[in-house]
Amino acid sequence: MFRSSPKRATTVTVALAMLTGALVLTPSGAHAQPTPASASVVVDSTAADEFDTLRERYATMVAGGTSFDASDPDIAARVTSITAAGQQYWDSMKKTPDRNRLWDDSPFGNDSASVTRTYQHLRAMALAYSTAGSALQGNTQLEADLVSGLDWMNSHVYYDGATMYQNWWHWQIGAPLALNDIVALVYSDLTSTQVSGYMAAITYAQPTVAMTGANRLWESQVIAMSGINGSDATRIAAGRDGLSALFPFVTSGDGFYQDGSFVQHNFYAYNGGYGASLLAGIADLMYLLDGSTWDVVDPNSAHTIQWVYDAFEPFVYKGNLMDMVRGREVSRYGAQDDDAAVSVLSSIIRLSSVSPAADALAFKSMIKAWLATDSDTTFLSSVPIDLIVAAKAILDDSSVPSRDELVTNRQYTGIDRTVHLRPGFGFGISMASSRIGAFESINSENAKGWHTGDGMTYLYNDDLSQFNGDFWPTVDSFRLPGTTVLKGTTQPANSRTDKSWVGGASILGQYGVTGMELHPVGSNLEGKKSWFMFDDEIVALGAGITSTDGIGTETIVENRKLNATGDNALTVNGVAKPTNLGWAETGSGVNTVHLAGNVPGSDIGYYFPGGATVNGLREQRTGNWKQLNSSSEWANTTPVTNSFLSLAFDHGTNPTDAGYSYVLLPNKTSAQVSSYGAAPDISILENSGSVQAVRENGLNVTGINFWKDETTTAAGVTSDKKASVMVSETAGSLELSIADPTQKNTGQIYLSLDVPATGLISKDPQVTVLQYTPTVKLKVDVNAAGGKDFAVKFSLDGAQQANPAPIPVPSAYEAETLPINALTDSVTRSNDGSASGGKKLGVNNNAVGDYIEFSVDVPQAGTYDLAARVYRASNSGIYQLSVNGVDVGGPQDLFWTGGASQKDVTFGSAAFPAPGSYLVRLTTTGKNPSASGYKALLDYLTLTPATGG
Repeated sequence: MFRSSPKRATTVTVALAMLTGALVLTPSGAHAQPTPASASVVVDSTAADEFDTLRERYATMVAGGTSFDASDPDIAARVTSITAAGQQYWDSMKKTPDRNRLWDDSPFGNDSASVTRTYQHLRAMALAYSTAGSALQGNTQLEADLVSGLDWMNSHVYYDGATMYQNWWHWQIGAPLALNDIVALVYSDLTSTQVSGYMAAITYAQPTVAMTGANRLWESQVIAMSGINGSDATRIAAGRDGLSALFPFVTSGDGFYQDGSFVQHNFYAYNGGYGASLLAGIADLMYLLDGSTWDVVDPNSAHTIQWVYDAFEPFVYKGNLMDMVRGREVSRYGAQDDDAAVSVLSSIIRLSSVSPAADALAFKSMIKAWLATDSDTTFLSSVPIDLIVAAKAILDDSSVPSRDELVTNRQYTGIDRTVHLRPGFGFGISMASSRIGAFESINSENAKGWHTGDGMTYLYNDDLSQFNGDFWPTVDSFRLPGTTVLKGTTQPANSRTDKSWVGGASILGQYGVTGMELHPVGSNLEGKKSWFMFDDEIVALGAGITSTDGIGTETIVENRKLNATGDNALTVNGVAKPTNLGWAETGSGVNTVHLAGNVPGSDIGYYFPGGATVNGLREQRTGNWKQLNSSSEWANTTPVTNSFLSLAFDHGTNPTDAGYSYVLLPNKTSAQVSSYGAAPDISILENSGSVQAVRENGLNVTGINFWKDETTTAAGVTSDKKASVMVSETAGSLELSIADPTQKNTGQIYLSLDVPATGLISKDPQVTVLQYTPTVKLKVDVNAAGGKDFAVKFSLDGAQQANPAPIPVPSAYEAETLPINALTDSVTRSNDGSASGGKKLGVNNNAVGDYIEFSVDVPQAGTYDLAARVYRASNSGIYQLSVNGVDVGGPQDLFWTGGASQKDVTFGSAAFPAPGSYLVRLTTTGKNPSASGYKALLDYLTLTPATGG
């Protein structure tokens, strides 16, 4: 735990995580309930049976305890809801001896979800039976029917040795989570034989913790809680210890990344899905076991605090959880963005009770700010009773300040997402790359997620129902805002593009640039897309938009959900347009557009630099949630209707190097938009397939995306590699932020500026300053940076500092430490006292054509002889060296017998026209007839100035 004291001001929920995603709070009350703030539960070390103490705490967490004001209208409403749900499932339960299921909606034999669903129904009955103030509390007939149902399931469906069919999740996680809750609630009404039988079924289905990410968390919950119910110390310890693998940050695969990204299923952004469930479950177990023999004492558990700040807070906008980090869960009709946020807020409240004082206060301040915007009381009508008490205590606590709006620009390079938060609005970008899939669609979910990863943009403001209120089943899924698409086309689910250039850089903690190289799977469409995020505007550029698919191509500027009648005022170049549904128009010379919002504080302006031809459409659309999600858990065929206003650029069929530019102006009035159009604050400096650059003139902040590994200049900055760069200049300083968005550069990015500096103020360790005057020159080591940006700040006034001494070419590049850019086989690093660096590198090539490619930083231009110190080995092959794909000299045989154990092999000479990182490749071309293999054993490489070079 974060502190040793078991006492707390608020308590936590034991989450019933439902259906492989974020906790879903249903009207049935099938949701875990923590202890009221007024009823602290502390493990008494003197108790005769610690298992009983933990079980009582567990039951209190689920049912809410008794220490609350039942006359509080929100609590009374929650009790009524719990009672109604219990009564509903009790009334509809099959009670005859010859029954083959307990509810009609849950037949057995094919659909494994029926197992989870049945236990959830039983849980609703148990919760009504156990909740203080419920009309069903202590009802003996309800208790009898509930226990009869549990016994029936344990005899016919869920028992030790049962055949587990279809989806493993329901057997190993969904059903046992609910069953554990039930047993804790009605433990005193069960015989020891019944408890043993139920726990044996759980142990059979979930014997050990073995998975990753949220699934591992759920396994740990199931096992620990079954240990509490079954008085099994080994199971409790196993569940607790299962958490330890979840706390460390990861650099690949599932889990939390240092930047706050959360990945599940290896390739998908899931902070708001699996990540939210993981946070909730960990918080629950940490509270439940706090102060007991099985307390969570892993020091890495403190990472959960950082997760709140980095992985969750930026994605919660005024109490709504951004859909772009919820994966396929956006297709669940019962879990729209306001509902999905409930579990995150609940987790943060729980963590506030076990965190250091400063963090606890910060967490409560977040909650206070978010709940203040929850006008429809989504949170209070969904959470357990004790969280209602805790939330209201925070709202009424004058010592807890309401957090100001978060102002930040965050590049989530682990999940290809960007968040830009300003006073009055938030902006999100959802992208895809060779690392992160465009969308996940499994288990019959998210059937229309086709373009959600193609640069979809989300603009949040005071219209908090924009992305709920049935947005997803009614929006045109072919035309999502921000995307460039082939009209009416889809792309395969669970796939990844071949493009790696996705990411960006932030500066001053507030502004940023993001880019995406577009190439949807299954099409020939390509393009370069950039977003420049400043104080009160977002600039979007597109370039190099090209397709040979024979299909019309368009970029969707906007597709905004309108008010109930669909008649939001639309003004184009100051002229009001018709408000009738079905209006469509192609406008030429469009300079400004203003769209009235659905509520005050939600107007949006659009500025089109230089004028543009824009297609406008006002339409009403009807759909249903089953079209998105046909799973048995979430399929809903009820028709829903919304109206939308879309704006788009039509690039025609088979465009070549098409482009676009537009500026989003959140929360501006029509007059303000017109004024902006007449005197814009931004200058588009370049918009091409090589580089895109925009300056915000008032801020003097510039964003640049360099798209090619070639020397390119824009906005006074020259880069020799693909890069995202932000520049901020004041009268006395110049600050840069530089990132490798491809995450593939294993070397350096060399940059120069067309201005001098007087000296250095600060820099990240990865930045090396090469020169201050007459122009600034620097290099940035981005090897293994994972897309992170690095900062450097120069002074522009004061005394002139001397230029740093020139960096010489190293006398040797140790092979074992050289960054490897690519290879076909493996390498082996081994200790050797005779090696110059104490180690040597074995290149385990096995055939002609195999290679290893190093990134070699050459700090001085010139012509150099390239050589390698190699070791004698019986399995060494013949190798050709090349630099940036150009062969140097001819093949060299690295095999010899007798004599020295090492020798220097010179491959030839090559010109290095400028300082930079060069790719030096050694490719196997054959082997000596006497050699037994194609390998190489290297000590180091050298670059020696060639004679006359």
